[in-house]
Amino acid sequence: MDSSESKLRRRRQPKSADRPADAADAPKLEPAAAKVPITFDTADRIIALVLTVLALFTRLYQIGRRPVVTWDETYFGRFGAHYINGTLYSDLHPTLAKMLIGLGEYLSGHNGTFTYASGSVYPDYVNYVFQRSFVAVIGALIVPFAYRTCRFLGFGRPAATMAAAFVLFDNALCVMSRFILLDPILFCFTAMSLLGYSGFAGHQHQPFSAAWWRWLVFTGVSLGCVISSKWIGAFSVGLVGLCTVEELANMYRGGMSVRAQLKHWGARIICLICLPLLVYLLSFQLHFTLLNRRGTGDYKMPSQFQALQRNNIIAHQPHDVAVGSQITLRSHMPGVGLIHANATNRFPDNADELVAAGMPGKQANNWWQVALGMPTKGNDTPPI
Repeated sequence: MDSSESKLRRRRQPKSADRPADAADAPKLEPAAAKVPITFDTADRIIALVLTVLALFTRLYQIGRRPVVTWDETYFGRFGAHYINGTLYSDLHPTLAKMLIGLGEYLSGHNGTFTYASGSVYPDYVNYVFQRSFVAVIGALIVPFAYRTCRFLGFGRPAATMAAAFVLFDNALCVMSRFILLDPILFCFTAMSLLGYSGFAGHQHQPFSAAWWRWLVFTGVSLGCVISSKWIGAFSVGLVGLCTVEELANMYRGGMSVRAQLKHWGARIICLICLPLLVYLLSFQLHFTLLNRRGTGDYKMPSQFQALQRNNIIAHQPHDVAVGSQITLRSHMPGVGLIHANATNRFPDNADELVAAGMPGKQANNWWQVALGMPTKGNDTPPI
């Protein structure tokens, strides 16, 4: 038994001896970003071009076959028309995607008079084919963006082409891109955000280089565009934010100097927080600059804002309420709206008194004029 145990011990020794003497000192593996093939050669450009042509075909083929206002075209088509006639409206979504729809309607020659009633047939003076095509082209860009993103993530050409083909032939994406909707624009900006951050991650081995800055700024602008199109775009901002937090945490654990860490923090704060916020604010600035006339949404705005509108009654009277001023009254209860009265709603026992109630939206019967009343008993001063 002793001899067999000694043989077993001798047999175990070569296994440990086979390890290199400097195994503990072996260099660490390089980050994955440093191994990503970031070059985009001629073959990649040809593949991306073919994918783009196929995406345009699937989105534009017989796009005008249905000449009827379909689905949410009744909302977003009408919102786009507001930017042409300059009338203010109110909507829960941010403004950028709707302004792009308005741009497509303007380029199509639309005069802003069509109301986009649901189920109505497009009249001859509305070039709905161009308007749908404008949105469809934006939606088609997600296909080459998907290919480029996959290449940045380290996919080979066959795998990246297959991933882009999934986006290309996705039935839901094709259908939604063929109508005047916000979603194709949202998809495009979302794809831009993912492309930008993957490109930025692909240049982590070249920090603060021109390409590194270019992709970081592109990511920030894309995030600003996606959050300015729909609130659901906040998920894209959250995704990039989580990746950034992980990246900065790895720098801290990796022993990077404090000076270098502060530089990385500063670059990301400026490009991934300040820049998207600036894009968001500028989109609203442009929104209110274009919508400078009284419309259906101005009743939700304060009087100081309404006074800046071209054709608003408040703009042509004193700032302070006085006798003869036309005013609107709002209930202190939330959700009631403006005080409304008309000639048909009167008290049964006193036909001279009107019934007033809260009504959502602004109408002609929401306006009240301040006038002197009849003197009361014991008071010769007429009340207002």
